[in-house]
Amino acid sequence: MAIIERMTEAFADLPPIVVAEEQFDEICEVSELLIDAIPEVGRFLERELERARLVPLFRVPLDVVTVGSTAEFIFGATGRVERLALALPENAVSREGVVSLASPVGVALLGMKIGNTISWNTRYGDQRSLKVIGVQRNR
Repeated sequence: MAIIERMTEAFADLPPIVVAEEQFDEICEVSELLIDAIPEVGRFLERELERARLVPLFRVPLDVVTVGSTAEFIFGATGRVERLALALPENAVSREGVVSLASPVGVALLGMKIGNTISWNTRYGDQRSLKVIGVQRNR
């Protein structure tokens, strides 16, 4: 019971996220592969999937980042604005303007709504954050 309470408290500090049902299985496969390859990113994605609300893609609000959409966001305390399309790892290799779901920024963007901010810790213990300021649905 204490574990559930700690998880609930941890999730309470995070913005709600929405994930398209049609994309969920593919995203879960990415998470499973990442657990072995890049454990900290795999655990981050796993945590996000555990707390995600699943809805059909056609019901995902247009201001929510999904795989295949382009997000504009403010990265970290520097205030640098980025604009990147969120893609599955196999579609993100060496493509400019694309961020892989197999990266911490990609995981952080998944399911986020315009106006939401999320923070995470790097493998080195540094804290990173981003705030979504725009979303364009590409598919």
